Amino acid sequence: MNLDIDKEFLNIIERKHEQLNLGKDYRRKFSKIKDFEGNAIGQIGESLVKKIISNITSIIDDGVIHTEYDIKTESGICFEIKTARKGRKNDTFQFNGINPNYNYNYLICLGITEEELFYRIFLKSSIKYIHNGQKHFLIQEDFEKQLVKMNPNNLVNYKLTINKKELFRISNFIDEIRGLCNN
Repeated sequence: MNLDIDKEFLNIIERKHEQLNLGKDYRRKFSKIKDFEGNAIGQIGESLVKKIISNITSIIDDGVIHTEYDIKTESGICFEIKTARKGRKNDTFQFNGINPNYNYNYLICLGITEEELFYRIFLKSSIKYIHNGQKHFLIQEDFEKQLVKMNPNNLVNYKLTINKKELFRISNFIDEIRGLCNN
């Protein structure tokens, strides 16, 4: 048997690379997000919302110094922004670092796929954080989700998993932000 080990190993690597979806196929609109780690995903979401809000009103605090919100407008409205990319195996987004005790007016969750953006905005004053034994829930109108600890010893920050069907397409986002800023 005449086996070229290098060639065979290269074929195995290529198949595994394709299986793990590590290819550099950038034909989709937002494909490059596949290469970003979690903090970079968060930064691009915050940058987008800051750009939108700054075209509507003045931002007096942009969260550069760590505060309990990411953006504060001149009228005192505070926004907390969480950004996540769609999971590889399902249609869910995991929004990390949610702290129910932080002081903000609105929690904005931006979900990114390779093709489009989604969002959901929560008015913090209408969110009910319920501690039910060992479980915490975020409840707002017709929406109820369990908040899960980021890790077993973390009693402060939680993660929220939202299905793509529970988010809204980005088309109305600017109008909704404008309405929130002008109230």
